[in-house]
Amino acid sequence: MEAAEKFGRKTALLYKRDDVYFPISYQKLSQDSQTFAVALNKFGLQKGDKVAVLSENRPEWVAADLGIMLAGGVVVPLHTTFSAQAISRILEHSGAKIIIVSSGALLNKILLNNNLYSVEKVIFLEQIAAYKEAPLLRGKIFNWDWLLVHNDSNFHNSMALRPNDACSIVYTSGTTGEPKGVMLTHNNFLSNVQAVAQIIAVKTSDIFLSFLPLSHVLERLAGYYIPLLSGAAIAYAESIKQLTSNLKEVKPTILISVPRIFEKMHEAVWEKVKTSPQKKRIFIWALRQKGSGFRHKIADYLVFKKIRAQLGGRLRLTVSGGATLNEKIGRFFHKIGLTVLEGYGLTETSPVVAVNRENDFKFGAVGKVIPGVDIKISAGKEVLVKGPNVFKGYYKNQEASEAAFDENGWFKTGDLGFLDNDGFLTIIGRQKEVIVTSGGKNVWPEAVESELNRDRFIANSMILGDKQKFIAALIVPDWLKVEQFFRENNLPLQTPERLINSKALLNLFQQRLDEKINPNLSDYERIRSFKLLARDFSQEQGELTPTLKLRRHIIEQHFKDEIDELFSD
Repeated sequence: MEAAEKFGRKTALLYKRDDVYFPISYQKLSQDSQTFAVALNKFGLQKGDKVAVLSENRPEWVAADLGIMLAGGVVVPLHTTFSAQAISRILEHSGAKIIIVSSGALLNKILLNNNLYSVEKVIFLEQIAAYKEAPLLRGKIFNWDWLLVHNDSNFHNSMALRPNDACSIVYTSGTTGEPKGVMLTHNNFLSNVQAVAQIIAVKTSDIFLSFLPLSHVLERLAGYYIPLLSGAAIAYAESIKQLTSNLKEVKPTILISVPRIFEKMHEAVWEKVKTSPQKKRIFIWALRQKGSGFRHKIADYLVFKKIRAQLGGRLRLTVSGGATLNEKIGRFFHKIGLTVLEGYGLTETSPVVAVNRENDFKFGAVGKVIPGVDIKISAGKEVLVKGPNVFKGYYKNQEASEAAFDENGWFKTGDLGFLDNDGFLTIIGRQKEVIVTSGGKNVWPEAVESELNRDRFIANSMILGDKQKFIAALIVPDWLKVEQFFRENNLPLQTPERLINSKALLNLFQQRLDEKINPNLSDYERIRSFKLLARDFSQEQGELTPTLKLRRHIIEQHFKDEIDELFSD
């Protein structure tokens, strides 16, 4: 609420409706949050009660989050891509008394299991007429706008909130097995905001474009808490599919993203360049210009400025987290005038542990440790963390909570890495994901997949080969590029389901592997066998995390037959 007093009528949030972006001031956001806190108290919300939020990014998400914490409640964010079964498990496990839902489609996910467990009230962000008489919802459902109109904003905080009280439970896995709820405190978040703000300066004139889900802790901290406490503005993208057009409309100055998005942007630039030999020659000439001399300025004016314009033209800072960024892609963006600051963290660390600085960064590293946080590398190369940002444990899971820390209280991240002489942290890979071939070679899948995904014909990939003689891959073709290739070569087009066995397509991908991909890999990393998939991995199927990382065990279950074939010889 201090930010509201300080920034008053300044725009805090922007949302798009009917092709127009509407502003919400800091003052209005504060009023809505306090009004919602009053409504929650009238509903009988007690300190520590859980309130679930199932919504895409929008202003109500923010007002609800702030209001719940003001009222002494604990926010349980739910990913909109979770299955009905996963949502059901989390509602049951968390014991959420109230759930906030944005749309009919998402409400249907809850109703699908025909059991609301402990839920006493449902707050719907859209119109509720169609749901008022639903047996499970009768007397339970309320409209968000109605609550704001029928309550005042004179909130009096009678709750004795303490810094180490849990303010949110973030579930790291809801698709298989028992969900693990990470308990994060007020101090976890605030310490992380203050530490990151010391090293990455956010200005009151900055505008963020928010598209990563607020239910993920990276976006919540870096794309929401930090900008609002700094007096910046946040515009909400319509969806990840609309990101390209939203970038041009909003013209953000800061973008919080994940490696997969930068990979797609990199690919799109090269695709455009390759449309004509002249464009390609000029572009390669521009990339070869070094320093900041006259030639570099010409290259920037003729080439790089136009690329930056496709991203809105005003980006001064981009941050990448959630997975490892390919070093070549980091260097590429820096060359065209966009520095991508790679960072590292986990849900359990609220999330930031290390990040590169604007004037102190290294490609391929995830930066230096943030102020107030300590890390050390164990004898087995695991990254261990201590600090005020480290979570207080897993909800209702004492065994997992104890197993997460070593005997000296260091949090075991499960990531392997090393610190160089300059204090930069480099992450090698996830301990559980390393592939050990039958020949005893260690292969880090993310690095190989990043190399595969840079190919213009590949939309996505996953490599396999644990305890096998060689490395193999599941490859999702970029079907638009495949269609273009078939047309240019007068080849008969068919559906993806039939094309995956087409000799012409299999030959094309074998050629790409032989000439473009395998030469960049060590001998033991090279792809010896592959299967093409008709569809991409998806969040809806539980195959991708909210930050677009692969859920490998789920993919292995879904494509078991294809994987068996890869190693059948």
